[in-house]
Amino acid sequence: MKLDRNINPSGRGKYALRNERTGLDVTDCGPGEEHEFFVLMMKDRHAQAALDAYADSIGKMDPEFAAEVRDLADRAGERSLFCGDPT
Repeated sequence: MKLDRNINPSGRGKYALRNERTGLDVTDCGPGEEHEFFVLMMKDRHAQAALDAYADSIGKMDPEFAAEVRDLADRAGERSLFCGDPT
């Protein structure tokens, strides 16, 4: 499996991202650019592991934020009612 942006002639991914605070639309942001992003669906079978790792990484710097990410992890991956393989 490859990332959508690597198989689409447009070079665009499957999802769009918009900063609702600033109105910045980073849909056209490509590899290595300042606002490059990766969307992770909570139902993705691997989302819990990814979120747990992120919470572990940020935990010492911002325990409050890490706790909120752990709350997300508690509903992600195998714990999601909609769990499935990434598509």
